[in-house]
Amino acid sequence: MRPVIYSVACSLDGYIAREDHSYDWIPHEQDHGLAEFFESVDTALIGRRTHDLMVEVGQPTFPGMANYVFTHNPNPPRRKGIHWVTEDAVASVKELREQAGNKIWLAGGSELAKTFFEAGLVDELRMAVVPILLGKGIPLFPKISRELPLRLMEEKAFGDGVVRLFYQVRK
Repeated sequence: MRPVIYSVACSLDGYIAREDHSYDWIPHEQDHGLAEFFESVDTALIGRRTHDLMVEVGQPTFPGMANYVFTHNPNPPRRKGIHWVTEDAVASVKELREQAGNKIWLAGGSELAKTFFEAGLVDELRMAVVPILLGKGIPLFPKISRELPLRLMEEKAFGDGVVRLFYQVRK
Protein backbone atom coordinates (compact mmCIF):
# COMPACT_ATOMS: atom_id res chain seq x y z
CA MET A 1 0.00 0.00 0.00
CA ARG A 2 1.33 3.42 -0.97
CA PRO A 3 1.99 5.73 1.99
CA VAL A 4 0.46 9.21 2.25
CA ILE A 5 2.85 11.85 3.55
CA TYR A 6 1.76 15.28 4.75
CA SER A 7 4.78 17.46 4.01
CA VAL A 8 4.29 21.09 4.99
CA ALA A 9 6.08 24.19 6.26
CA CYS A 10 4.70 25.91 9.32
CA SER A 11 5.53 28.80 11.60
CA LEU A 12 6.81 28.10 15.10
CA ASP A 13 3.35 28.97 16.42
CA GLY A 14 1.66 26.45 14.12
CA TYR A 15 0.41 28.30 11.04
CA ILE A 16 0.88 27.22 7.43
CA ALA A 17 -0.09 30.61 5.99
CA ARG A 18 -1.21 34.05 7.01
CA GLU A 19 -4.95 34.81 7.19
CA ASP A 20 -4.80 36.05 3.58
CA HIS A 21 -3.25 32.67 2.64
CA SER A 22 0.15 34.27 1.85
CA TYR A 23 3.27 32.27 2.63
CA ASP A 24 6.11 34.62 1.64
CA TRP A 25 7.66 34.10 5.09
CA ILE A 26 8.76 30.56 4.12
CA PRO A 27 12.46 30.65 3.16
CA HIS A 28 13.43 29.22 -0.22
CA GLU A 29 17.18 29.84 -0.16
CA GLN A 30 17.88 26.31 1.08
CA ASP A 31 16.46 23.02 -0.16
CA HIS A 32 15.72 21.60 3.33
CA GLY A 33 15.61 18.10 1.76
CA LEU A 34 12.76 18.83 -0.65
CA ALA A 35 14.55 17.64 -3.80
CA GLU A 36 15.05 14.19 -2.32
CA PHE A 37 11.45 14.14 -1.09
CA PHE A 38 10.07 15.11 -4.52
CA GLU A 39 12.00 12.22 -6.09
CA SER A 40 10.12 9.81 -3.83
CA VAL A 41 6.58 10.95 -4.67
CA ASP A 42 4.57 10.68 -7.87
CA THR A 43 1.15 11.91 -6.73
CA ALA A 44 0.03 15.16 -5.07
CA LEU A 45 -3.20 15.64 -3.13
CA ILE A 46 -4.21 19.30 -3.16
CA GLY A 47 -7.09 21.17 -1.58
CA ARG A 48 -9.00 23.57 -3.81
CA ARG A 49 -7.88 26.71 -1.94
CA THR A 50 -4.25 25.62 -2.16
CA HIS A 51 -4.74 24.94 -5.85
CA ASP A 52 -6.23 28.42 -6.35
CA LEU A 53 -3.07 29.90 -4.81
CA MET A 54 -0.94 27.75 -7.11
CA VAL A 55 -2.85 29.08 -10.13
CA GLU A 56 -2.38 32.66 -8.86
CA VAL A 57 1.41 32.26 -8.82
CA GLY A 58 1.45 30.58 -12.23
CA GLN A 59 2.02 26.99 -11.12
CA PRO A 60 -1.31 25.17 -11.52
CA THR A 61 0.29 21.73 -11.11
CA PHE A 62 3.29 20.06 -9.54
CA PRO A 63 5.30 18.92 -12.56
CA GLY A 64 6.21 15.27 -12.94
CA MET A 65 3.41 13.93 -10.77
CA ALA A 66 -0.29 13.20 -10.88
CA ASN A 67 -2.19 16.15 -9.37
CA TYR A 68 -5.48 15.45 -7.58
CA VAL A 69 -7.43 18.54 -6.53
CA PHE A 70 -10.27 18.07 -4.03
CA THR A 71 -13.30 20.35 -4.28
CA HIS A 72 -16.95 20.49 -3.28
CA ASN A 73 -17.75 22.16 -6.60
CA PRO A 74 -19.52 19.55 -8.76
CA ASN A 75 -18.38 21.34 -11.95
CA PRO A 76 -14.73 22.34 -11.49
CA PRO A 77 -12.88 24.14 -14.29
CA ARG A 78 -11.10 22.00 -16.84
CA ARG A 79 -7.35 22.29 -16.46
CA LYS A 80 -4.68 20.23 -18.13
CA GLY A 81 -2.89 17.91 -15.73
CA ILE A 82 -5.54 18.08 -12.99
CA HIS A 83 -7.63 15.16 -11.77
CA TRP A 84 -10.58 16.75 -9.98
CA VAL A 85 -12.08 14.87 -7.04
CA THR A 86 -15.62 16.06 -6.40
CA GLU A 87 -16.99 12.97 -4.68
CA ASP A 88 -15.87 11.14 -1.53
CA ALA A 89 -12.28 12.31 -0.82
CA VAL A 90 -11.56 9.49 1.63
CA ALA A 91 -12.69 6.74 -0.75
CA SER A 92 -10.67 8.32 -3.58
CA VAL A 93 -7.46 8.29 -1.53
CA LYS A 94 -8.09 4.72 -0.37
CA GLU A 95 -8.26 3.76 -4.06
CA LEU A 96 -5.08 5.69 -4.89
CA ARG A 97 -3.21 3.96 -2.07
CA GLU A 98 -4.03 0.59 -3.63
CA GLN A 99 -2.69 1.54 -7.08
CA ALA A 100 0.89 0.92 -8.13
CA GLY A 101 3.24 3.86 -7.73
CA ASN A 102 5.45 5.80 -5.36
CA LYS A 103 4.61 7.73 -2.22
CA ILE A 104 1.64 10.11 -2.19
CA TRP A 105 2.21 13.71 -1.09
CA LEU A 106 -0.55 15.46 0.80
CA ALA A 107 0.45 18.96 -0.30
CA GLY A 108 -2.26 20.94 1.53
CA GLY A 109 -4.25 22.54 2.87
CA SER A 110 -5.09 22.07 6.49
CA GLU A 111 -8.77 21.15 6.08
CA LEU A 112 -7.89 18.41 3.60
CA ALA A 113 -5.13 17.21 5.95
CA LYS A 114 -7.62 17.12 8.83
CA THR A 115 -9.97 14.94 6.76
CA PHE A 116 -7.25 12.45 5.89
CA PHE A 117 -5.69 12.35 9.39
CA GLU A 118 -9.11 11.67 10.93
CA ALA A 119 -9.75 8.91 8.39
CA GLY A 120 -6.44 7.24 9.28
CA LEU A 121 -5.01 7.76 5.78
CA VAL A 122 -1.85 9.71 6.65
CA ASP A 123 1.24 7.64 7.38
CA GLU A 124 3.86 10.35 7.90
CA LEU A 125 4.03 14.01 8.85
CA ARG A 126 7.04 15.95 7.56
CA MET A 127 7.25 19.48 8.89
CA ALA A 128 9.66 22.28 8.18
CA VAL A 129 9.28 24.55 11.20
CA VAL A 130 10.20 28.11 10.22
CA PRO A 131 11.55 30.40 12.96
CA ILE A 132 8.80 33.00 12.85
CA LEU A 133 5.77 33.72 15.02
CA LEU A 134 2.85 34.78 12.84
CA GLY A 135 0.38 35.28 15.68
CA LYS A 136 -2.57 34.30 13.52
CA GLY A 137 -3.29 32.62 10.22
CA ILE A 138 -4.29 29.28 8.75
CA PRO A 139 -3.60 26.64 11.43
CA LEU A 140 -1.50 23.58 10.69
CA PHE A 141 -4.29 21.48 12.16
CA PRO A 142 -7.82 22.79 12.49
CA LYS A 143 -9.43 21.11 15.49
CA ILE A 144 -8.84 17.40 14.95
CA SER A 145 -11.53 15.32 16.62
CA ARG A 146 -9.27 12.63 18.08
CA GLU A 147 -5.79 12.10 19.42
CA LEU A 148 -3.20 10.90 16.92
CA PRO A 149 -0.03 9.51 18.47
CA LEU A 150 3.15 10.17 16.49
CA ARG A 151 6.68 8.74 16.63
CA LEU A 152 9.62 11.01 15.84
CA MET A 153 11.66 9.44 13.03
CA GLU A 154 14.15 12.21 12.25
CA GLU A 155 15.00 15.80 13.07
CA LYS A 156 17.47 18.14 11.44
CA ALA A 157 18.29 21.80 12.05
CA PHE A 158 19.47 24.02 9.21
CA GLY A 159 21.67 27.11 9.32
CA ASP A 160 18.74 29.40 8.49
CA GLY A 161 16.92 28.28 11.64
CA VAL A 162 14.47 25.92 9.93
CA VAL A 163 14.00 22.63 11.77
CA ARG A 164 12.80 19.63 9.78
CA LEU A 165 10.81 17.05 11.72
CA PHE A 166 9.66 13.67 10.39
CA TYR A 167 7.00 11.80 12.32
CA GLN A 168 5.35 8.45 11.68
CA VAL A 169 1.67 8.22 12.54
CA ARG A 170 1.16 5.36 14.94
CA LYS A 171 -1.70 3.15 13.78
